[in-house]
Amino acid sequence: MKKFKFRLQKLLDIREAAEKGAKNELAEVMSIQNRERQKQDELRDSIDRHRSHFRERLIKGDFTPKEAIFFEKYVNISQRAIELSDERILQLEPEVIRRRGKVIEASKERKTVEKLKEKKLNSFNYQYNWEINKENDDMNQKIYQKRMSASGEQ
Repeated sequence: MKKFKFRLQKLLDIREAAEKGAKNELAEVMSIQNRERQKQDELRDSIDRHRSHFRERLIKGDFTPKEAIFFEKYVNISQRAIELSDERILQLEPEVIRRRGKVIEASKERKTVEKLKEKKLNSFNYQYNWEINKENDDMNQKIYQKRMSASGEQ
């Protein structure tokens, strides 16, 4: 009996590769967004650290007005950097949505061919089992006929 061979396997391989490529493209854009979010978190943590350090110095009375001005400028610049990062994240969002759509479409196309492969495999297995059963029936019938002819000769 021959083995199962799906005629459209190359098409399935192409669709799987297209889906993988679409996922990689999506991952690229999302990694840019994640880096921006990470920068924001680092800036916020840095502001908090500096703020608590400045409070300690303020409580001790160990600061100069010049340091207070520098701290205020640092916070303003950091807040502006966070806002710019937010803008970059929002600018990338339409691209993320577009690429997600490509991933979904590629996934649907792959699943369509996979379902066809599954149906063909089920059909192949049905036919294979049918042929095996037919061979078994034929062999059983021959054995029966030999027994009957052997018992008839006695």
